[in-house]
Amino acid sequence: MHDQGKYAEAEVLISGALARDPGNADLLNARGVMFAQMERHLDALWCYRDAVAANPRGPGIWTNLGNALTKLKYLESAVNAHRRAIELAPNDVLLHHNLGTSLAEAGNHGEAVMAFSRALELNPEFHKARWDRGRSYLYLANYRQAWPDYEVRLISGQVPVRNLASTKWDGQPYAGRRLLLLCEQGFGDTLWAARYLSRVKALGGELIVECQRELIPLLADLGIADRLIPWGEPLPEADLHAHLCSLPGLFTQDLASIPAQPYLRVPADRRSKAAQILGPRDGRLRVGVVWSGNTSFKRNHERAQPLMRFFQAFALPGVQLYSLQKGTPEKALSELPRGGPIIDLAPHLGDFADTAAFVEQMDLVIMTDSAVAHLTGALGKEVWVLLGDVAHWLWLPGRADCPWYPTMRLFRPRAEGDWDHVFDRASLELTQRTRILEM
Repeated sequence: MHDQGKYAEAEVLISGALARDPGNADLLNARGVMFAQMERHLDALWCYRDAVAANPRGPGIWTNLGNALTKLKYLESAVNAHRRAIELAPNDVLLHHNLGTSLAEAGNHGEAVMAFSRALELNPEFHKARWDRGRSYLYLANYRQAWPDYEVRLISGQVPVRNLASTKWDGQPYAGRRLLLLCEQGFGDTLWAARYLSRVKALGGELIVECQRELIPLLADLGIADRLIPWGEPLPEADLHAHLCSLPGLFTQDLASIPAQPYLRVPADRRSKAAQILGPRDGRLRVGVVWSGNTSFKRNHERAQPLMRFFQAFALPGVQLYSLQKGTPEKALSELPRGGPIIDLAPHLGDFADTAAFVEQMDLVIMTDSAVAHLTGALGKEVWVLLGDVAHWLWLPGRADCPWYPTMRLFRPRAEGDWDHVFDRASLELTQRTRILEM
């Protein structure tokens, strides 16, 4: 039943077995596994603790306990549990990987790298450890070490395998040949990697770029690619290929080599459309807001915040708020107090070129982490990104600025879950901004 994904049914069977043998550590551990699969991590925690009491020398039980504690954000306790497991089975590759995961979740990426490296010493083909080590290197801005590990996504299943007859491109000139750049991951990843398109094209040959349909008008206006293909449509034959998120590994080995200048622009027809819809300025600060990323992203709940927080923090005298939000989170607009000072632009946002045009008309965009942050930064417009405790590696730990986007400012919590501080600081900054305008 576990192998078929029938976790609830499996848990019922194990519970019945435990009624006959209450102190069986293996059964207690297995029941915890079923709860964990059902995202019932507190129930899993009790099972693992009972299992440890029944068998304190079970390394698998200790590491499962550590995993449950990690999910519940008891990170120091989680690390301790994984270290206990390793003491009992020092050559178990999975235990070292689990330790690294908890260390990384706690922001201790230096030690996480060592744990993942130990896992890879024990099993060099353990792709998950290589991927996680690469992410920790990225958090440390150790790009030279990070990118080779980052490439493992292409063979580990994290990125769908593409059956191509072409050769993987190594960044060398390709005059007289056709290079195909392959789309992967989300809108933000494509926008982030788009900074390299002009450099790739300058190396010669024909350039074909696969990307999300919603991005095609924006990228087409750049006039860089010879052809843009919507993601999911048949691909032409090519001599060479590369994935879009592999481009940084070819051109950026350290922070100093990041091409950070504005690299996107607004198509002229979209600019005039946005200006007409917004009308003339009335003296108030135009502030765009986005409160959620893609809701299908597994950890979106850790980065998204309720619209009401934005309303409370930024609906200030001298400020006109505009919603740049798309998707199901838009419905939160109907829950705001009647007459709230926010204008919904979603009906005018058909694709990212439309969004770019309205972003260009804003004085400032304030948002949680999503693709619009990349879009705003790529346009060279000022953007404030409100972050939780565990932020994306691009934003780097502890910084208020972002080397990838010079016009971006990052607002961080003092501790896990301290969103009140994040919004309070940003609200104070916006208040001071409006006072400056009044003077």
